[in-house]
Amino acid sequence: MEESTKKIIKENLKKSIRNFFKHQKNPNYQVLDDIFPIERRIRSLIGGLETSLGTTCWEPIAKTLATLNGFEIVTAKILKPEPFPTILQNELNQLIDERENKYNTRRVLTEECIERLRNAALQINPEEIVKYTSPPPGTGVDIHFYKNGIEYIFDIKTTQPNQSGFKGFNKQLLEWYAYRFAKTPNVKLEARIAIPFNPFKKSWYEKQKSMLFGSPLDIERDIWVENEFWDFCSGQKNTFEDLQSLFIELGTENFAAEFHDIFYPNE
Repeated sequence: MEESTKKIIKENLKKSIRNFFKHQKNPNYQVLDDIFPIERRIRSLIGGLETSLGTTCWEPIAKTLATLNGFEIVTAKILKPEPFPTILQNELNQLIDERENKYNTRRVLTEECIERLRNAALQINPEEIVKYTSPPPGTGVDIHFYKNGIEYIFDIKTTQPNQSGFKGFNKQLLEWYAYRFAKTPNVKLEARIAIPFNPFKKSWYEKQKSMLFGSPLDIERDIWVENEFWDFCSGQKNTFEDLQSLFIELGTENFAAEFHDIFYPNE
């Protein structure tokens, strides 16, 4: 990664973290405050930052890398048609059921899902859709790129999802295809879940093997982990290692000292 790119990302990262702490309020009372007041405050603040990493850190970095790599950032939201066309809703429900059914001996691959949802969308009467509305909270698209005639949409998720999380990913991805095809049936679209980094010493896929085996996801098509995602954004190799080096630099530069008074207000 070029030094100029690292500099841009590092400054944006610092700005995002500063902005996060700037808007933090005092945490609500918890009985453990009476025993561990300092530790409880730190946990609350750091926990909030960890939870917000997707929007505070990963999304801005991904958009910066993608822009420098020639992608267009699509700002228009992917919205849910209302009322939801019956033929498309039925096909969506059928695909969710088929992929979640652990007794189904034939895995339904994502390309088949795309084809079936597109065909259903082509049969919609446009007058059937009255309006488009935002999908339920937590199920929207985080990142939307466009390049060479293809749209790419992602949701950045926790590095250690549980079994129910994988089932939710399946439903979310299929809904995205259905929503987008309802408006533009012939659009070229690829949707994925992005895992920003691997917290394990072993391969992420190896550590999650037991849950992935029973999940409804098409692993070859539906999910990208660490450099699979970051290298796509940047167009270069081993991008996450460059990003990780920026966090290390901020640590050695004692960037955390800026927030000392937030963590220890009584000192």
